[in-house]
Order: sequence, then structure tokens, then C-alpha cells
Amino acid sequence: MKKKSTLLRVIAAAAAVIAVLSALSFPLRTVEYTITSDKITEPVRIAQISDLHSCRYGKNMETLIDAIDAQSPDIVVLTGDIYDDVVDNSNTSVFLENIGKRYPCFYAAGNHELRTSRWADYAAEAESFGITVLEGENVRVGEIMICGAAMKADRSFDWEDSVCKCAENADPNLFNVLLYHFPEQADYCRSFGKFDLILSGHAHGGQWRIPGLVNGLFTPEEGFFPAHAGGRYDFDDCTMIVSRGLSRTKEKIPRIFNNPELVIVDIVPEETE
Repeated sequence: MKKKSTLLRVIAAAAAVIAVLSALSFPLRTVEYTITSDKITEPVRIAQISDLHSCRYGKNMETLIDAIDAQSPDIVVLTGDIYDDVVDNSNTSVFLENIGKRYPCFYAAGNHELRTSRWADYAAEAESFGITVLEGENVRVGEIMICGAAMKADRSFDWEDSVCKCAENADPNLFNVLLYHFPEQADYCRSFGKFDLILSGHAHGGQWRIPGLVNGLFTPEEGFFPAHAGGRYDFDDCTMIVSRGLSRTKEKIPRIFNNPELVIVDIVPEETE
């Protein structure tokens, strides 16, 4: 009987250790979404990178780069906080240099880029790698319009002004994708009625999750149990996808059941009978 009791304790302790390790595990995962639209005739695959904060993903960032290559995207979009305002940004530089050679890339900054006095320099670096930095501008790529909303480095207009500029130049005949860092402003972005898809980040997945019960515990903007911590949100007029981000080493509070993620969005033609 004593041996059985000891065995049960060992099993319980092992199970607890496995549960903790699983909760605190940070492997990169790829999350895929599919959106149908009658505005396009050929499928388009978008890879979304968000909230990297210059975290390391293997030697020369190969883990993240290989994950992107495995998905063969047509377009790569970067939805803010790729550079950081505190840590060394050499990982980001290596990453951007590599993907800029491989794919059409479009970059809308987040709050951490704008916190640093070096954002203008970082933006110039990104563009030297072939990446298009958008600050209230739109770029057409086939049947897709990429709309990048971000405060300008010189502060000549703010975040909301940049969304206005993107909305003004959206094309109703194209599939309009808004890159905007802040998901808590979904209603504001939707108020223009111009965007078919909004891609955001910023919330880091609410940091702690309980799969199937709690999508995210806390974000500074939306407080406890935030409405837009991460995932897909379908509205009447558009869809918003919020990346849980790629940062995994900077936070003082570790992620729990909240893997860093590479987001893949397939935009496919709507089937007609």
C-alpha cells in the first residue's frame, strides 16, 4: 500500500512538472486563417509578422525565416513593434534583411518604434532592405490594396489621422487590407467602411491563456479579459485578425499557454455556382 501511495505521488509530481513546462513552453507555431471574397479572382497568401521586439529565433533568425519560407507567402506584412525601444535591434536587422530579399514586404510601425528617437533611422534601414514602410499610404499589389496606418516618424500626423488617410485612398473594387497595430481601435477602423481585413497585434495574446476558457488575461488598453487579445474576429463588414505576436524573452511576466505565432492569411475567391 505504501509503495502504491509513493507511486501515485511520483506520477502526480511528474504530471505537475509536465503541465508547468507545457504552460511555459515558447515554441513558435504557425496559425492559418482563410477569408473568402468576391473581390479577388486568384488566391493570395499573406504572412503577418507582429511584435517581434527583436527577439532571437535561432542563428541568423533562421527558425522564423524557415517558418515563413515553408508557407510560401505572396506578401509579408509587419504590423508593428518589430524594432524595440529598449533592447538591441540586431536580430530585427538580420531578419528584415533576409525577408526583404525574398518577398514583397510592407511595414506599419507600432508604439515601440515610435517611442524611440531612432525610428526614422530604423525605417530607412528597413527600406534599404527592400521593405516598404507605410505611414498612412496605400500600395496596390494585384487585387489587394495594402493600407499601412502608423504615426509618422516626424509626428506630422498621429495614428488616427493615418487611418483616415488610408481610408481616403482605399479602392472599393479591390480587397483592402489595413495594417494597424492597435486592435482595441477596431470600431474606429470599421467606422470608415473601407477595409475588408484588419491585421493587428500589440496585445501579445493577453499574456496568459486558458485554452477553451480564457482567450487572454490582461492587456494595458483593455484591462482584464480583453475583447481583442488574439485570434479572428468576424464583423458584419470586415474581419480582424490579431496576432499574438513573436516576443518571448522580453516580458517580465512569461507567456502561459500562449505561444508566439506566425500568422498566415489565405484570401481566396468566393465560390460562385
